[in-house]
Amino acid sequence: MEYVEPSIARALPGLRLVLTVGVPAPYSMSARSVLDLRGVEYIPVAQMPAAENVELKDWTGHRNAPVAIYEAEAPRAGWLDILNLAERLGQGPSLLPQDPQQRMLMIGLTNELIGQNGLVWNLRLIMLGLAGPERAAKEAERNPMYAEYGYSEAAREAAFAKSHAIIDWFTEHVRAQQARGSNYLVGNQLTALDVYWAYFSQILGPLPEEQCPTPGGLRKSYERCAQAMGEIDTVLLTQRDWIFANHLPLPLTF
Repeated sequence: MEYVEPSIARALPGLRLVLTVGVPAPYSMSARSVLDLRGVEYIPVAQMPAAENVELKDWTGHRNAPVAIYEAEAPRAGWLDILNLAERLGQGPSLLPQDPQQRMLMIGLTNELIGQNGLVWNLRLIMLGLAGPERAAKEAERNPMYAEYGYSEAAREAAFAKSHAIIDWFTEHVRAQQARGSNYLVGNQLTALDVYWAYFSQILGPLPEEQCPTPGGLRKSYERCAQAMGEIDTVLLTQRDWIFANHLPLPLTF
């Protein structure tokens, strides 16, 4: 993928999408995917991992990715804001269920998966704890999330408990969906939740290298986290693999 530097992208029209360069970052990959599935064109903008990204922050107010900037509208950094933008600008099958009850279920489940204090939030705390106190202290200097929660033993224990509770619930939910004859996480068609789970599930079960070439340090972090969490039910990764086989391109590029 060819990226545009923030200093150049800032002056361009249309939709600019800030993405992490060089790694299959799940937040970036899933933001790309919902826009691609909705047929929305965008200009990829470079965000460098573990860097200050001064020009990007000066422009958008954020140093991380993803961030979507459409024309002169305010930057959007949250998953739901980016999804709603994709729904507004895109065409074809929606990634949000039309039934209000299913739509609320999908949004709620997605928040449990990737929102604040959800599964991914807690898995990141676990990964940080596994990296050791020195790394945790360095990350805490840059990230308020880690400064508040990152390296206390009580926080890590709470993160394990919350993560296991969410995974257990998702496992039962997937089994119930399959018993109803659906391989999707909500209803009977692809939704954004399937997309988010497909990319974020790699923290618990990384795709093989030929499908997702991953820098060694990141892959080791995922593998250590998966080992620390213990074996999860194969139904979760089987569902993920089915979504990739039927809806999302492999190998991943970034």
